[in-house]
Amino acid sequence: MTGTSSAARTEAPEAGAGRPTNTFERNLKIVVIAMGLLIVLGVLTVIGRIIYLASRGGAQSSSSGALATAPRLALPAGAAIRSLSMSGDRLAIHFDAASGAGIAILDLASGKVMSRVELVPEPPR
Repeated sequence: MTGTSSAARTEAPEAGAGRPTNTFERNLKIVVIAMGLLIVLGVLTVIGRIIYLASRGGAQSSSSGALATAPRLALPAGAAIRSLSMSGDRLAIHFDAASGAGIAILDLASGKVMSRVELVPEPPR
């Protein structure tokens, strides 16, 4: 008798456990398919963006084209350029001269100096 009651006990949970497993597997398949679709859509979006940017070609930046005139910048005698920084079609030149340090901002499209900044030390307090 003890053998049949233990067999009945083991069969009952297996029959009940089968249903949640099937539901779990079905839900898992749905989630996996949805994630696969999201990955495919993401890859297609990236490829589409690359094609879009590549087809625009020369319209990406105005500074990538040829300059209208050869820009010239007059620096003080004996000046040494310390650094250059570019943003769009503007070029900032940081220089040191005998008269002091300065920054000149040059518009590359027009070739004109947009601004000059003289760097002076702050007086002691």
